[in-house]
Amino acid sequence: AAAASPRTVRLASGFDMPLVGLGTWKSMDGVVGDAVKAAIRCGYRHIDCAHCYDNEAEIGAALKELFDSGEIRRDELFVVSKLWNTKHEQRDVERALRHTLAQLQLEYLDLYLVHWPMAFARTEGVAENFPRRADGSGPMWDFEAPRADGSPGDVPLEETWRGMEAAVRAGLTRSIGASNFNQAQLAAIDYVQVSTKSGIPIAVNQVESHPLLPQTSLLDFCRARKIVVTAYSPLGSPDNVRARTDSDPSLLGDAGIAAIGASYGKSAAQVLVRFHTQRGVVAIPKSKTPAYMAANLDTFDLELSEAHMAELEAMGAAKPFRYGPNGGAKGHPRFPWPEYFDSPEEAAARAAREAAREAD
Repeated sequence: AAAASPRTVRLASGFDMPLVGLGTWKSMDGVVGDAVKAAIRCGYRHIDCAHCYDNEAEIGAALKELFDSGEIRRDELFVVSKLWNTKHEQRDVERALRHTLAQLQLEYLDLYLVHWPMAFARTEGVAENFPRRADGSGPMWDFEAPRADGSPGDVPLEETWRGMEAAVRAGLTRSIGASNFNQAQLAAIDYVQVSTKSGIPIAVNQVESHPLLPQTSLLDFCRARKIVVTAYSPLGSPDNVRARTDSDPSLLGDAGIAAIGASYGKSAAQVLVRFHTQRGVVAIPKSKTPAYMAANLDTFDLELSEAHMAELEAMGAAKPFRYGPNGGAKGHPRFPWPEYFDSPEEAAARAAREAAREAD
């Protein structure tokens, strides 16, 4: 067989990030610790976490067990976490990161991401991830209540990014990045870090991606700015029971993807992972089954043909599909892709506004 392709990608910060990692979103209590241990034992060196997944303490206990036994060293792992939407004020970023580090029992992260571009109302503690309005509805947005000092509650992305930069300077994380940001939002941060001349670049933008949502234009935009893209739900989020409906397309059950895999002696899941890494995109499939974990990692000897890559990328070209159940956040002006969740009436109104803008 041909020599295996690179297993890591170099970030703008100078650090190397493994191209395949273990996702931990929706991993249940009592399962995620064992999953992390199994993944590391079968060769994973990249674990993707987040405060709002509510499982960082269990992951931290698993990591400590492996460090204490000598099975792995901290410097061999690439650990990612994310700043939650209630902690976007600059003064809250470092404290939120220190809480995550305490949960994970680590002294530093390899990568810390702003989980979403839109902020919720600020909460004082770490337990309340979805603040509610007086009538019980939610989440409550940042701009709906003033800050503690009486100034407007809206938190600009630039302010949050200054907090992220400070976390790097404090030695709490090696690299920083974004998650669920659209091109304009990345450009806003990019401008900040360029305009301050001392800014720290966006290393990564983590977004949902798979053949039904190939993210081609976003990927081109990021490549031009040396931002690495990470794909979440790379297998099509087959376990997201809360959001899935029977009518949702199944990527793992797709005959075309299975046929591509069969021609190389690989599974549909392996094709879906390789679809990303062959484009230089990081993939973070989630699994709790060691055999599947190992198979997802055993994809670097697979070289998909140009025709097969084009076939996969074309699947979502006409009508992209998102598995992420995020339309409820469309009410925030910084929601990254409101057009995807538009009703037919909203879509027509948006098209009319854009046409009028072009006519000006």
